[in-house]
Amino acid sequence: MRHRPKHIAEYVMLRGLLGIVNILPLRAALALGWLIGKLFFHVMRFRRDKAESRLKQVFGDRFTAKERQRIAWLSFRNICFNAVEAARFGKLTPEKLKRMPLYTGIVAMQEIYQKNGAFIFSTAHMGNWDLGGIACKLAGIPVFSIARRQKNPLTDDLLNQMRNATGMDVVLNDSAVLRNVVRRLKAGEVLAILPDVRSSTEALSIDFLGGKANLGAGVALFAQMANCPIYPVALIRRGWTHHEYKVFDPIAPDPSADKKEDWQRMMQKLVSIFDSEIRANPEQYFWFNKRWVLDPIKREG
Repeated sequence: MRHRPKHIAEYVMLRGLLGIVNILPLRAALALGWLIGKLFFHVMRFRRDKAESRLKQVFGDRFTAKERQRIAWLSFRNICFNAVEAARFGKLTPEKLKRMPLYTGIVAMQEIYQKNGAFIFSTAHMGNWDLGGIACKLAGIPVFSIARRQKNPLTDDLLNQMRNATGMDVVLNDSAVLRNVVRRLKAGEVLAILPDVRSSTEALSIDFLGGKANLGAGVALFAQMANCPIYPVALIRRGWTHHEYKVFDPIAPDPSADKKEDWQRMMQKLVSIFDSEIRANPEQYFWFNKRWVLDPIKREG
């Protein structure tokens, strides 16, 4: 199979960056991420205007233009730091995990699992959201996640290798995803999932960040079908290398309620928790997503 030149170039660049950030000490690797981030944010203005307009949309006049720019920069820097840390997940060990500030949150998750068994671990695009599930996996909790295939088959294979290095199991988001996820939850595993992703088709209308977000019911549907609770978790980056791990009270399905009404209740309760955390820590949120969560869906006709 021949690969497109663009795919080969992306793969070579990604391979090169992965090699460099794994050779360097952590802070030096993060400094490299910082420099690349500065280049894209200030020189190439990578979606910067979009991010700042979204901050204006959500917060109105709470922040000045200069403050919005700083929040957008810290958000973009966080994405760069996340990429560096993800490239180094293979270096993370249970021993290193125990020395990290977020470990108290991981202990709480261990206690939840030991006491109640399977549950859904749900976090928003805040802080290093991937680290939440990886840390749980390293702590002995049988976590799995859902992933889409990348358009570039070369980088898709490389990302799968990185996931396998951490021991994180992945269920592909295909026609069998519902069956596979529910089966694994019923077998006692834990699903790590991000709910704040705009659905491309009409779904649930959820109050979020001062607007109406069109969100899929997946998290609530999985909880309902597997009869397990949802635990909201917020990841907060403190400085360059410290991460805070906040675990909130569970959201449980109500077997006596109408199914669709219960989806709405669970999703709204879940997303409202993240709404509060984002408003308190706006620099932690991913304001650069191509699929902005408050964009209206495109309707035919």
